[in-house]
Amino acid sequence: MIRKVSITIIGNKDLLYELYDHVKQYIYKPEAKKCEYTGRGNLHVILDNEYSGYHYLMEMSEKFQLHPHIAQWVRYTKAEEESAKFYVMGISTPLELEGTKASDYGTQYSGGCPHCGLGGEPVSDVLVDRKFMKKYKIGTLYPDIYVSEEIKELIELNNLTGVSFDHVVKDYKGREMSRFLTLDIHHVLPPMRDSVWLIKDKYPDRRYDACGHSVVYLRSDIQYEKEKLDEAQDFNLTSEYVDNFRLRQIIVSARVRKLFKQNKVYSAFFPVAIL
Repeated sequence: MIRKVSITIIGNKDLLYELYDHVKQYIYKPEAKKCEYTGRGNLHVILDNEYSGYHYLMEMSEKFQLHPHIAQWVRYTKAEEESAKFYVMGISTPLELEGTKASDYGTQYSGGCPHCGLGGEPVSDVLVDRKFMKKYKIGTLYPDIYVSEEIKELIELNNLTGVSFDHVVKDYKGREMSRFLTLDIHHVLPPMRDSVWLIKDKYPDRRYDACGHSVVYLRSDIQYEKEKLDEAQDFNLTSEYVDNFRLRQIIVSARVRKLFKQNKVYSAFFPVAIL
């Protein structure tokens, strides 16, 4: 496994070339060609570690009011990827381009934050426009996870743990559609390891002033101490709500990954580091 520091900065091309010229000696050599500055106003570098050149770029960004995007650049070998015990599962988000969420179609929630609704659970059916359900058999209707009847049966047949299917997904106009259900994950993991990069939004949305549930960005791979996964189920959620949609990440066992890959369930899997 390799961890480096990825920094992307947008700005004046002459200034960015000056920054590049100063830090190019610290660029991670196998990625050097991909980090060559093209003069197009977008500088992207992968530094060998978070010290070499990093503080210089941060100081210059502050001085010239730039807004760098900082993240860990992580790569696993094929063997490491295949031997992981747990994975972050990535699934489709059909409503993303629409900029909508399930509540916009009439889904009712209870038990969430009284100010921003974070953590609410659907009261009954999850409603959506049926056109979004034509392509993927698993996905997120923010904030709910859904699966097709076929995937539900696959999970139950293989006795995967940590989930139930508590609500039906229906068309908000009452039109007929294929059968989908919510995938309700009940086991929440302890907080991630302190080494995980969780970065608060530098310009928080004022809507969250009353409750403090502002956006936190996940800028590294997910890492846990071994003992924090001792009670993990096949399906789990992180304690942390992250990124623009403020969603908990889905953490699944190697059993889930193997089963989903064998049955061509559309999803992506990224190793969880156990340190």
